[in-house]
Amino acid sequence: MTNIKNSRRDFVKSSALVTGAMILPTMQMDAMVNVANDKKLKIALIGCGGRGTGAAQQALKADPNVELVAMADAFEDRLQGSLMNLQKEFKDTKKVNVPKANQFVGFDGAEKAINMADVVILATPPGFRPQHFEYAVNEGKHVFMEKPVATDVPGVRKVLAAAQVAKEKKLNVVVGLQRHYQDNYLAGIKHIKDNKIGKIVSGQVYWNSGGVWVRERQPGQSELEYQMRNWYYFNWLCGDHILEQHIHNIDVANWFIGEYPVSAQGFGGRQVRTGKDHGEIFDHHFVEYTYPSGAVIASQCRHMPETMSRVAESFQGTKGTIETYGDNTFIKDYDGGEIFTHRGKDDPNPYQVEHIKLFESIRNKGVITDAENGAMSTMSAIIGRMATYSGKVIKWEEAMTSNIDLAPDNLTWDSPAPVQPNADGTYNIPIPGKTVVI
Repeated sequence: MTNIKNSRRDFVKSSALVTGAMILPTMQMDAMVNVANDKKLKIALIGCGGRGTGAAQQALKADPNVELVAMADAFEDRLQGSLMNLQKEFKDTKKVNVPKANQFVGFDGAEKAINMADVVILATPPGFRPQHFEYAVNEGKHVFMEKPVATDVPGVRKVLAAAQVAKEKKLNVVVGLQRHYQDNYLAGIKHIKDNKIGKIVSGQVYWNSGGVWVRERQPGQSELEYQMRNWYYFNWLCGDHILEQHIHNIDVANWFIGEYPVSAQGFGGRQVRTGKDHGEIFDHHFVEYTYPSGAVIASQCRHMPETMSRVAESFQGTKGTIETYGDNTFIKDYDGGEIFTHRGKDDPNPYQVEHIKLFESIRNKGVITDAENGAMSTMSAIIGRMATYSGKVIKWEEAMTSNIDLAPDNLTWDSPAPVQPNADGTYNIPIPGKTVVI
């Protein structure tokens, strides 16, 4: 396994190599002409919910000679709904070719679908991501996988190990932290590297919103099926919204600072979203991350209706500030003078760009290596969750030794749900000062 301590310490040195393939300038990528690899690339979709269906659409639009040949999901209705939408979207093409024999339902379907493809899209709830990624890499497949890449520390370690294998096999791996493919963020990192704001010493990152969907328990559902249908509210599947959503903003902090945090401390709880249908996760988190350079980032995320919504990042350097939100980036000096402004309302969709870059790299025998950063930013969000759940200072090196495994690898429909409700139908909620996280 990659040495985590060295990975964090060497990030600045290695990031040029890691991101070189990931964010090659558009003109350079466009200038490349494929002369050797024009084969039809077969795609398998693992996880057929809304994000998986969207990722499949983007993959099929990213390259003229690709074909979706296999799909897998735990649930038949989700697979069929996704397939119907994709067939409708691409009805005038031959890009969706998934016969009944290539439609795999259940816990063992992912491996069967992966075996049929050159490129796999991993978009199940993130608790399943480590085992699917490990299998795909061992089978020599190129991968697009959604963030986060795990929900617990053993899963992070598994992804880091598989990421090393992917590098050795020269496989392309793109992770759905799409800000790395977004023009205003790329412009921002360029100006940071050009020393326009000096050394970043502090910052604030936000994902504050009204929350997401809730899926009601249906008659006859087993506890396992209920949790998988309502996966956002169970940590073995989702990891809490600090991980599932706020990872984007924490990842930007890591990227712009050029380091991963050494420790986290903070607080959180459930104040508004408290129903049985909200599982076991918090509705607000506040975390203070400390980095090796001494930079301190204040991180906040909240799911509360009728409150301030903000999804953005702000950083303060020794010479100036940078603020990013939506398609916009603003850099100013401390006298209020404008250094740089990017308003990107006409910029390309980064969700589409990441797939274009993936297939361009495959065609041109390049190597995109997003997996290690995806795992490290996942771990950054996990130590934030550990801090809010426990109320303690969580140090990265200690956290990386945790063997608390939230997501079982070998589930069947006869397996008990990893989390069980209390007699009244509620679930145990983390209690700072009492909950054990390492």
